[in-house]
Amino acid sequence: MFGARNKDKYLKRRKEILKSLVIFMLSLTLYGCGEKNTISQTGGIKENEPVKEIVITEETDKNTDKSTENESDTIDSTMMNVETADAVSYSAIPAGKEPQQEEVEPVEDKKDSILRTEDGKIIVDLVMFMGQSNMSGTGGNVSYAPKVEEGRGYEFRAISDPTRLYPIKEPFGINENVKGAIEDLAIGKKGSMVSAFVNKYYELTKVPVVAVSASSGGRDTDFWMSEAVMNDFSERQKRAQVWLESNNYHIRKQYVIWLQGESDAENGMTPEEYNQNMDNIIRPLFIGGLQKVFIVTPGRTLTGKYFFDNVVYSQINMCKTSGYYALATTVLNSVSTEYMVDEFHYNQSVLNVIGKEAAESAAYYTLNRKEKCLYNYRDENVYIPDGFEYTPEEMQVEPIDYNTNGEFVRY
Repeated sequence: MFGARNKDKYLKRRKEILKSLVIFMLSLTLYGCGEKNTISQTGGIKENEPVKEIVITEETDKNTDKSTENESDTIDSTMMNVETADAVSYSAIPAGKEPQQEEVEPVEDKKDSILRTEDGKIIVDLVMFMGQSNMSGTGGNVSYAPKVEEGRGYEFRAISDPTRLYPIKEPFGINENVKGAIEDLAIGKKGSMVSAFVNKYYELTKVPVVAVSASSGGRDTDFWMSEAVMNDFSERQKRAQVWLESNNYHIRKQYVIWLQGESDAENGMTPEEYNQNMDNIIRPLFIGGLQKVFIVTPGRTLTGKYFFDNVVYSQINMCKTSGYYALATTVLNSVSTEYMVDEFHYNQSVLNVIGKEAAESAAYYTLNRKEKCLYNYRDENVYIPDGFEYTPEEMQVEPIDYNTNGEFVRY
């Protein structure tokens, strides 16, 4: 429940969410939508069609006196510094061993070794990477990021070129900016957790990841609940779905990896407010077919070990009590400050570990249809998700001291 001081704020937010959902449902009607993980090919983005601009508008509310001007956001060409020559055809994606899934019956095409469904579609998992600056990779370094091997994963550039798949290269998502919505300066993306995530996820599941960027540095949940931003990330999800399903893919799983909350903690947001805001943010994505949000909890600042605790505990509780969320990792609570580049940001070696641990959690859920028991580095105990049955072996989790085992590197 909200206090009286937040009543007007809550009503305004609820109104914004309802408007966004109406717009989103209208867009689904226009593009076509089926069951979870299935998008109609009618109206899909064709490979040779020009890029369609995202149009972010606020409809005039007939029930009030408020109105806003329509705004069309074009792509900032100065951010497009990754060559289109790197693009590869969807048909070039190879596949590995049969994934342990009951949802589809994979068949290996002996001619090209691509894992397909019985009706011939290539099997992929769609993952959106959302959050603020540590998700963007402000402290990253391309030189220390792992390379993504051929066939393990690809980037779908929902904003700069939603007509093909690209090899994943760091800095991931540097092109994906919409003015007035999800955007970062080029200096905000130096190398991310995405490459490490994709490598580990493919190693465990043998299914390629199609990755979509949707991060923006220094942004709190009020920003993520704004109409422009919700339209933006919903459009990124929809474009990826439509293009994949229109180009002979089967989207087996749809996930979000979420690393955010530092700004909300700095603003003093209560756990109740943060939980409500998160539900409002991710609801349209679930309507669009999302299946789980995996949360990487914030760690610390350079000068404050427990600075983000109100958000960290809120996120852990959300993962315990809501089917929307699963805990990806709390490993940032264990990082020594020597592996931070400034007050808020972690270096590339830390981002690589975050990506690996998040991938292990997502892959475990994919393969076992239950969330993974994890070591809680904040409270130094074992986190056991509610609502699942585990063997004693699954619940026996030991911490890993990345500060001394060589995986964290100073540079």
